[in-house]
Amino acid sequence: MFNHKILSCGITGKFGYFHSKISIKYGTKICSGLNYLKHGGIILSIPIYSIILKSIKCNKTKISVIFVPAIFCKKLILENIFSGIKIIICISENISIFDMLIIKFYCNLYNVLLIGPNTPGLIFPFFKIRIGIFPINIINNGYLCIFSRSGTLTYEAIKISNLKNIGQYFCLGIGGDLIIGKSFKYFLSYFKKKKILIIGEVGGNFENEILNYKNKNVYFYIAGIFSPLKKKMGHAGAINDEKNDVLKKIQKIKKKFIVLNSLNDLY
Repeated sequence: MFNHKILSCGITGKFGYFHSKISIKYGTKICSGLNYLKHGGIILSIPIYSIILKSIKCNKTKISVIFVPAIFCKKLILENIFSGIKIIICISENISIFDMLIIKFYCNLYNVLLIGPNTPGLIFPFFKIRIGIFPINIINNGYLCIFSRSGTLTYEAIKISNLKNIGQYFCLGIGGDLIIGKSFKYFLSYFKKKKILIIGEVGGNFENEILNYKNKNVYFYIAGIFSPLKKKMGHAGAINDEKNDVLKKIQKIKKKFIVLNSLNDLY
C-alpha cells in the first residue's frame, strides 16, 4: 500500500529537507521534490519540480508527503488530488476548519487517502518505509501495530514495546487536528492478524466506529482519565463533561476489547 515512489512537498525547506534526508537514508523511495518557486534543480540527488503533474509523469509518484506551512496546504493538497495522487500524508498542523472541509470533500469525491493533518506520519520498519517525522533510532522491527492521534504518546508506546521486546510492525499517527482525513477504522482491516494498540484521548467518537470490529488482538489505552471536567482538552479541543465522559468511553470499549490501565501493561 505504501511501497510506492514518494513526492516530498517542501523538501527545499529546512524542516522538509531534514526529515526527507533521514527517510531516504532509511530506505524510503522519495524520488522527487516540489517547490513552486524553484523551476528545476536537484536536492539530495533527486529532482525538484514546480508542478506535481510533472513528478507523476516523470517519476511515477503515487504518494505525497507535505511539510509546508498550513496556510499553503489547501492549495497544495487540492493540486495533489487533481493531479492523481491517491495517498497524501500531511505533517503540517493547524489547517483551518473551512479549508479542511473543502479538502475532505474532494478526498471523498476522488477516493484519496489523507493521513493527517498534524501527524508524525507513518513508519513500516520491515519494509524500511518512513513517511513523516518518526525518529528511527527508537524503532525496532517487531509485531505490534500502533495507531494514535498523539505523536508523543506513540513514541512512548514505541519505547515501552522495545523494553518488552515486542517491537513495532507498523506505526501511524492519524492526525491531531480537529478535522482529520481517515480514522482508525479504515486501517484496522489491513492488520487483522497483528496485535494492535490504539491510543485514544479525551473527545472523539472513535470507539463507536470500531465496536463491531472482530479482531481480538486489539488493545486500547485511553489518555486523560484524570482530566478536569468542563475544560478544553486534547488535540481535538474536546471538553470532558457529562455528554462526553472519558470514563464512560472506557466502559463502552471494555465490553469488547482490552483496555490497558497503563502503557506498561503491554504484553
